[in-house]
Amino acid sequence: MRVCLRDKQRRVSGLARPWRVPALLGALEADPETISDLLVAAQRFFHGQPFASPSYDGLFGALQRARVDRRYTEAPAGQGLAVFDLEARRVRVESRDIGWRRVGWLYYHDGEIFTRRRVTYRVPESWLIEGTPADRAPQIEWNDGGPEPFEHLFIEGD
Repeated sequence: MRVCLRDKQRRVSGLARPWRVPALLGALEADPETISDLLVAAQRFFHGQPFASPSYDGLFGALQRARVDRRYTEAPAGQGLAVFDLEARRVRVESRDIGWRRVGWLYYHDGEIFTRRRVTYRVPESWLIEGTPADRAPQIEWNDGGPEPFEHLFIEGD
């Protein structure tokens, strides 16, 4: 998903994992004025920066790469587009698969996996969020029953 960040001084855009958009929205609870403020506030939800993702390069295995655009662009990527205008206190989210909430919680991502640590947030009403409507469905709890919630659908062979 393409994520675009703008403040009074800078503009940056790049590709990010889609699940990082709700985390960046949750970080608005800190009322960031700069991109740096937003990225520091987002550390509550995930380790690292939003544009980093692992790449697999043969013998070298997994490498962290920053997927930042050479020039700022607001062109949607495969999963959509999220534009954070910190000066205007406005966010535009255009996504097919990723929902967002003004109040909720997210599981913390430690850079490798999602942990069971829930981080709550409340985005102030002073932030205008446009585009994809807010998700109002109940939030899904961690699957304490085991790693596969749909295990009953699998039929073991004789």
